[in-house]
Amino acid sequence: MVSPILPDHDPFSALTLPGHSKPAEPAGQSEPAEPRESPGQREQVWTSLRPRDAVHVRDGRTIISGAGGAARTRQPWPTTIAGALGAAFAARPGTPRPRTVRGPFLGYREGPAPEWSLTFPMPADLVRTQDGHGWRRVRPRDLEGVRTDADEPGMRFLHADDAGDSPDDLWLHREDLENHLCGHDPDQDELDDLKPPMERERRVGIAREDRAVMHSHTYTTEYLRLKDTQLRTWAFLAVSELAPGAAAPEPGPVRLGGGGRVADLEVCQAEHSPNFPQRPKSFPGGKVLVYLATPAIWRVRGDREGWRNRWAPPLPENAHLVAAAVKRAEHVASSGLDGQKTPRYAWLRWAVPAGSVYLLQFTGPAPEAAAERWARRSHARAWGETDSDEVTRELATAGFGLVLTGTWT
Repeated sequence: MVSPILPDHDPFSALTLPGHSKPAEPAGQSEPAEPRESPGQREQVWTSLRPRDAVHVRDGRTIISGAGGAARTRQPWPTTIAGALGAAFAARPGTPRPRTVRGPFLGYREGPAPEWSLTFPMPADLVRTQDGHGWRRVRPRDLEGVRTDADEPGMRFLHADDAGDSPDDLWLHREDLENHLCGHDPDQDELDDLKPPMERERRVGIAREDRAVMHSHTYTTEYLRLKDTQLRTWAFLAVSELAPGAAAPEPGPVRLGGGGRVADLEVCQAEHSPNFPQRPKSFPGGKVLVYLATPAIWRVRGDREGWRNRWAPPLPENAHLVAAAVKRAEHVASSGLDGQKTPRYAWLRWAVPAGSVYLLQFTGPAPEAAAERWARRSHARAWGETDSDEVTRELATAGFGLVLTGTWT
């Protein structure tokens, strides 16, 4: 794949395979520092964004009208939500923007209840059976005589005898994901009852020039609509870590996505704020499962002084990657304007989708203690918030790469 230089001079390429253990860091780079304070030590505020209509968030790929062009959409990126919330904070005079925004998460509340419940993308290591009538959790195995062009020393296959595909349109309830993080097999009945919380709408448009339509220049575009019912209301949620002296944003309408779409922002009261799944209390054998709750962009310096995106994160000290279930790479595009409304930056990168899973194993004199310490400091935080690379740090504080930690067998 050709890797063009984008306006911010950040080369991008297809996801590439790294080594199975932590590679040598290039000069001037270091492993991301572990946070010294937990999320609970900083003031946070949860907000919900309820779209008034279907949401349109482009995936960054080119659309050409008149040539069967189709604009593909997806759920809002972390930068989409961070931008909406940043504008809401900025609209309050004297209020600094949040230090970090973590999200988006998909949440629901039942009837008039004020509490929001979180849901999460289906973990990639949780799959349907081949006949579609059951669920399996794939686990590491050594398969005799089986090889791929992605083989890496020390890595193992994730396998179950009758494993099928992992659905992309289903979301797990917080309790079910917590059960998964603790290493348990899935509750078959719970998963069978899951229904997609979003649906795609396809609309047809026609290109215009000088306020007139262009002959034969039709195109299609997709929208996402949250499937509200009389008993259940859906919204995108995020948690913001406030700067000292900052206050929560004012409730009201905000821009969300493209096409002038609007969402209603609400601030969750502390007693009604949602909770993340809890991590396990112990990690036997130093085994840590890392679940991506939001898409991640892992950056590493390439051979020619440029940056590359890759499919695996930078590994903590004394840890190696045993196996991974990574969903298909996604295109992430972002741009911004300066005070004169002219483009200030624009970039397109590859992201590892939410729901991807990495199985790590710590080694050394006290692997279980090291695993517990790292999981405690990383759980419900974005991987890279304290990285030495400024772009990685900015992506993390906007919500990319939020991880939840568990264990595996």
